[in-house]
This record gives sequence, structure tokens and C-alpha cells, in this order.
Amino acid sequence: MKTSILDCTLRDGGYVNNFRFGVNRIQTLTEKLCAANIEMIECGFMRTGKNDPECSLYGSVDQIKLPEEREGRMFLAMIAYGEITAGEIAPRKPENIDGIRLSFHNDEWEETKVFALDLMEKGYIVFIQPIGTISYTDMELLNLIEEVNKLKPFALYMVDTLGSMYKNDLYRMFYLLENNLNKDICIGYHAHNNLQLAFANAMSLLELHTDRHLIFDSSVFGMGRGAGNLNTELITHFINSNIEDRYNLVPLLEIIDDIILPINAQFSWGFSEPYYLSAIMGVHPNYASYLLDKHSMNMTKIFDLLSNVPGDDKHLFIKKNIEELYHAEMSHVIEDSVAVEEIAKLVGQREVLVLAPGSSIKTHVADLKDYINTTSPYVIALNFVPDEIAPDLIFVSNRKRFERMEHGDLPIAVTSNIGSQGVKGAYVIDYDSLLRDSFELSGIMVLRFLLRLGIEKATLAGYDGFTGGGDYYRDSLEGHHNAQAVDTLNESMNKQLMDINEEIALQFITPTPYKVSSND
Repeated sequence: MKTSILDCTLRDGGYVNNFRFGVNRIQTLTEKLCAANIEMIECGFMRTGKNDPECSLYGSVDQIKLPEEREGRMFLAMIAYGEITAGEIAPRKPENIDGIRLSFHNDEWEETKVFALDLMEKGYIVFIQPIGTISYTDMELLNLIEEVNKLKPFALYMVDTLGSMYKNDLYRMFYLLENNLNKDICIGYHAHNNLQLAFANAMSLLELHTDRHLIFDSSVFGMGRGAGNLNTELITHFINSNIEDRYNLVPLLEIIDDIILPINAQFSWGFSEPYYLSAIMGVHPNYASYLLDKHSMNMTKIFDLLSNVPGDDKHLFIKKNIEELYHAEMSHVIEDSVAVEEIAKLVGQREVLVLAPGSSIKTHVADLKDYINTTSPYVIALNFVPDEIAPDLIFVSNRKRFERMEHGDLPIAVTSNIGSQGVKGAYVIDYDSLLRDSFELSGIMVLRFLLRLGIEKATLAGYDGFTGGGDYYRDSLEGHHNAQAVDTLNESMNKQLMDINEEIALQFITPTPYKVSSND
């Protein structure tokens, strides 16, 4: 068996930091991978119009700068079909990359095949990378192998896009390739670590008896989107210890220390709930991320919705599919005019105070009590029951929070996506009537509920803004969001607060990052 390591830190790892490694880090990383004796180094993606030396994205092969000492190494770039045209790839020159890896979906093979042939005629070594190979039936894979045998590229890959392969899945696929693929074509394995099996599966392949040249994709420190990839430092050490002592681990450790750990301090990757779910449910991880980011339903219901993603689209993320499934689950249109009228009578002419579950409710409880004693407002607590303040009504739009709530005999209004759930005397409010866009923010829904009550003025507390976690009234209320999701949620919240402020005069009594007018 001949084996090679193909390090894809600059390409797959680039999903983590938007490919912005910095020109010096890109140069240092490639030089140290060479010093570590890594046989194949992927320099990044090729995409139309890209030309930023700080990023591992390239609009032409001439933009890719290679180390002066490159003898015995193969340098590559990846093209995802549709992101750049064959006409934009110049014929290969000795100073340029050696090869190109072509990734494609099953229904893009015919066009990819033409692209591959063009690249080969231009002098490039070509790797064929079928996305989500585990989703291929045996017959589909055999048909692809037959086509690849005619094309005669350098390598054909098993790509575990969802990180869902167990050893038996890997062996089934490997032996289909081993027994039917031209013996001169290498077999590659690209692992994702959703089930933490990338290293275990790679070791299993290395223990097989074969004369085939096997290529293992990996990245330093497993850097890669979501759950990450096979670790370069782990697979090289295993080969050193069990097959042949050929890799220098010190440069890899230097890469981790000098380049990867500073990135990891800012961006995270590794085992995560969405990528675990995507693997066991056989769906694109963005479907799971979408539902988990809502923080509005329990895991049983999330499993149900993921199992209903259309079969043909499971491996592709089509946002409309999950939005429709989610809205159908959450939407239970009801006639709620009686409930709204009864609550409006309870409020009467009193001012309204809305308590959101931010930690400022605790830190400013004295101010809140003074305000309540002075103003005697109608107090509505949103998705939680405060300890120090007795609310007049609990408003709940989040099913997950509701299931964990102990509200005793306090009056409660629940949105129809939750239903009364056997709660005696609960007011049920039509969920759809409180929505305006795809962000069903509870802090906005309660204000739209106030609009339906005819309220013209409201005081808000505990609207502390979304963070990555840790700023809630109590730990059990925390929602964990990544930095991008936090920014999106806060932007949407602020915009909708400003819109509502045109209809209800809003004021904050506790600190908040939000502004409801240009004077704030």
C-alpha cells in the first residue's frame, strides 16, 4: 500500500475564518507543511473574481504563491463546480500548482466531466471529488466509476460530506472502488468529524491490505467547518508509528501554536450538536442549525422535522424547505378575540411593564420595584417567572421554555404553537398574528401582542441583547448563539423595535444595546 497525506487546512479550514488567514500565515503554513514532509498541500479554493492576497481564495492560478522549496510536493487547489469556468483556468506552467480537485453534486457530473477533461488537457493533475458519496447507491457509484475509468484522472474520492460513515459504510464504498476502479487511479478519503469517527475510519483504511495508492485528506488541528476534519497531526503520527516513519511532527505543532490556536480563540470548530444531528439524520447540517438556532422546540420535535426534510434535498440546504416545515409546525391558527378582549380588560388604563429575561432584571431589581410601587403598571413577564417581582401575566411563545416553566397559579397567555397543554385558565393567542418576518423574536411578539390589546405606551426591562450566552436572568434560560447569529438577531431586534416604536411609545428602564429613536 502506498499512502499520501493531503493537507487541506487552507481550503477546508478556510470555512472557519472566511479564508482570511493573512498572506504571511498562508506562506508560513505551506512552508511548514513542506517541512513536515506532507506530500500534498491544498492551497485553497478557486472562485471567479477573487483576488485578495490575505485570503486562500483565488481567481487565477497565477495568484497562488508557492514555496521556493517544493520538490517532491504536490500543490493543489479546489474548484466547486459552478464557482469558476474552465476558461478562467490558464494552461499549467511549471511555477504554478500541479493539480486541481473538482467537487460536484451527483446531478452535475456530466458538466464536471467536461471540465475535468479540459483541465487535464491543460496539463493539470485532476482529482474527482463527488460530494456526499455515501448518498450514492451502489449502481450510481459503479456508473461513476465506469465514467472515471474512461476519464483516467489521478484520483477518485470517497467524500463523507455529512461525517456519517461508520466503518461498514466505508468498507462497502471502498471495496466497490477497489474492485472496479482502474488500478492506476488513486482512492482518496475525505472525512468530516461529525460523529468523531474521522481518525478511526482513517486507521481502518490504513489497516487494509491493498496495492492501491490511498490519499487521506486532513487539516492541522482538524480545522474545518462545524465538526472539523481528520487531524493532520494525528494521522501522520499514526503512520509514523505503525507504517513508516516519514513525517516531521514538529512543524505541525508549530503551525498549531503559531497559526491555528490564535484562530481557534476567535472561531470555534469541533463536535457540535447541529453536525451530530446532521450525521445521524442524514441531512445537511444547516437544517439542524436552523432549528437549533430558534431555541423554541425540544429535541423530539427537532428530530421529527429533520426526518421530514424532502428526500431529494436532504444533502443540499434549501432554506425554503426547512422554513416551511418549521412554520407548519409552529403555526396553529385560532380564533383568539375573546382571550385578547379579556386580557385587555384586565390591563384597563394601567401602564404596561414588560420584563424580558435579561440579567439586568436582577441587577436593577430595586429600580424596578420603585417603578412598580410608584406607577402600579400591569406587569407581563416574557417566557420566565421572576423571583423578586410578581407579574400580572406570564406571556409564553417559546415551547422549550414553557416545558421547563413552573408558573404556579399565575395567569398565563400562551401562543397557539404551544397550546394550552392542559393549563387551567390559560389564554391562547394566535401565533401567526404576532409574526412579521422570519425571526420570531419573543421580545417582539409580546409587543405585537400589546398592539392587539390597544396599548399605546410600554416600559421595557431585561432587553439586554443577544450574546453568546451568560446574560440571562437564570442559567436555564440561556441560548447559545455563534457570533454571526448574535449579530443577525440583534440587528433584527433593533429594527423591529424601531418599527413598533412608531405605534407604541417604548421606553427602557434597564440598560439595553437597542435604540428605538435617533435620540437614544
